Amino acid sequence: VLDDILPAADIDSVVNIGMIEIPAERIVGTKTSGRTTAFTASFLPLLNPGSEFAAKWVNLCAAHLSDEGIREPIVCYEYMGNFYVQEGNKRVSVLRYFGAPRIPGTVMRIMPRRSDTPEVAAYYEFLDFYKSAGIYAIQFRQPGDYAKLLSYLGKDPGEQWTEREQKTF
Repeated sequence: VLDDILPAADIDSVVNIGMIEIPAERIVGTKTSGRTTAFTASFLPLLNPGSEFAAKWVNLCAAHLSDEGIREPIVCYEYMGNFYVQEGNKRVSVLRYFGAPRIPGTVMRIMPRRSDTPEVAAYYEFLDFYKSAGIYAIQFRQPGDYAKLLSYLGKDPGEQWTEREQKTF
């Protein structure tokens, strides 16, 4: 639960980054504690199979498997490279159940206050990497690792990646 782990004093700002394709494995929790009894840590449903919740979950499964599909994006917060769902927990549950690699979502990024801790320094390097590469799949925790990766790839920091480079990577 993001609200339980978020160190309020260490927040710099909240930035709306809009709609992105979120790597499903980076969705690690919920924004509030309201749904913690409804899902396992991997977003599988926990409530009684005869409940209203279960009926809605089954209906979402049917929508996903139909020509209609699940079209509404989730709403979530990103903090330090992980995502926490505010709206759309059942959508995440169904899509992860069926193995979706990415889930569309409208995202608010919670910016930690800059510090010398390796995790925060590496996160700010990630933000620079993300601006040019547009890739969330790489999450380093040590400062300097993004620069090493770019040098191995023959790319300069800030050099924009093409769509083909993103997909190939």
